[in-house]
Amino acid sequence: MKLLYIGRKNPTAMEEKHQDATINRPKGARTIDAPSLVIDVQSYLNQVKTEETWQKYDRNSITVFKTTDLRVVVGALHKEAEFLPHKAEGNMCLQVLGGNLQVMTDELTEELRAGQMVAIHKNSNYRFVALEETTYILTMTDVNNENNGIH
Repeated sequence: MKLLYIGRKNPTAMEEKHQDATINRPKGARTIDAPSLVIDVQSYLNQVKTEETWQKYDRNSITVFKTTDLRVVVGALHKEAEFLPHKAEGNMCLQVLGGNLQVMTDELTEELRAGQMVAIHKNSNYRFVALEETTYILTMTDVNNENNGIH
């Protein structure tokens, strides 16, 4: 029989993981792993678009969930920003929340708009170019290194 712990903590639950604020992200303290985690995507999009990195560079993003085998990133790209050609280090899905993103893989070249998503298998080549300011959620599996194949 499996026990459900509603309204109280599971005594065998995993330990939560947190990301501390940094000089570049002073409002960046957040929980990035817990048994259950609600992610306010719009709040994170607002945050990345008000940070200095967004003003200085062609993109900004924030990791909102991170385990040894799954990572979720919320981000924004200025028009003409691109993820340089790269080989996916794990399976990945990129969902466009707003804007227009050109997606190129070995198999396809498509323009994605809000509400559309592309799924890319591990070891597939890909490249993304923002055709206008674009916001997205990127989910990656099997990501246990620092750059996670995002360049």
